Amino acid sequence: MIDERIRIQENYDMTMETAIDEAREEGLEKGIEQGLERGLKQGLERGRHEERLELIRKMLSKGLSLEVVSDVTGLSLEELEALLS
Repeated sequence: MIDERIRIQENYDMTMETAIDEAREEGLEKGIEQGLERGLKQGLERGRHEERLELIRKMLSKGLSLEVVSDVTGLSLEELEALLS
C-alpha cells in the first residue's frame, strides 16, 4: 500500500515536471517568435524611414524647393525640417 502511494506520488511528480518543462519551452518559443516579429517590424520601419530621407535629400539636391518636396511627400515643412536636421 505504501509502495503504491510512493509510486503514484513519483508518477505525479514526474508528470508535473514534464508539464512544467513543456510549458516553459512553449513560453520560450513564443517569446523568441514575438521578438523576431517585433525586430522585423522595427527594421522595416527604419528602412522605410531611411529610404524616405534619401528621397527627400535627392529631391532637394536636384534643386526642388522645400515647398515642392512637401507637396510631393505629403509632409509639412516643419516635418521636413525636423527630418533633415
